[in-house]
Amino acid sequence: MDRTALRKRFEEARHIAQEASSFLLSHENLRKSITAKAENDYVTSADKECERIIISRIRTSFPEDSILGEESGVLDGKRQSRWIIDPIDGTVNFMSSFPDYTVSIGFEDEGELVFGVVMVPRQNELFSAFRGEGAFLNGEPIHTDETTPLSETLALLVPPHRHHTLLHGYIGKMERFYYLVSDMRSIGSAALSLCYVAAGRCSIYYEIGLHIYDIAAGAVILREAGGRVNLVCKDNDWIEVAASSSSSYEAMMEVLGD
Repeated sequence: MDRTALRKRFEEARHIAQEASSFLLSHENLRKSITAKAENDYVTSADKECERIIISRIRTSFPEDSILGEESGVLDGKRQSRWIIDPIDGTVNFMSSFPDYTVSIGFEDEGELVFGVVMVPRQNELFSAFRGEGAFLNGEPIHTDETTPLSETLALLVPPHRHHTLLHGYIGKMERFYYLVSDMRSIGSAALSLCYVAAGRCSIYYEIGLHIYDIAAGAVILREAGGRVNLVCKDNDWIEVAASSSSSYEAMMEVLGD
């Protein structure tokens, strides 16, 4: 797809994310309408309706594009290019009225992630990036923190809450990370975690048990902000994500290689 067509989709994605954000802010009462999809994996009525709104907007503007949505699954179109949507990344946060939930919209063309948009409704923060053009927060450029000593930074370390059998191995890595940094956090949204590293708020983010819709948009944003992302697809259909500033990458990967 030519760059003009891709940029048109990027601009539309930002508008769609803001519209979806407004919907979620005005329908937070739906957070108590909950269905369990699997162990410790939930969906609310807001997830489903928000995804419906996003898909409807995409279908109206770009009817031939394919779509992958967390709740709707694969929606094939005439084009191989696809939108990758997580209507609420951080559903448990949304359910609990914890403010760190996001609308995440990525786009893939010819097998490569091209742009990402992550909207944080409660903070009114719009992270976005188009490949080769840098990353932005509310229109202002953002960059990873490449100067602060690693020992003075925060790491986002998220235990595998949907894969409890993986916890023991994860805790060992978490302990080794803890000796590298000042402190650690878990904010409950993969998309937002990647954006926080992109904005220089944290140095490292590590999580296992994810899916492409959790991280597609955020991965583009972090790479365009100067960071590095290592994605490993596991046989049982989940993704290991290790992401950091460029200056922290070797230290991060050394921990993961132990």
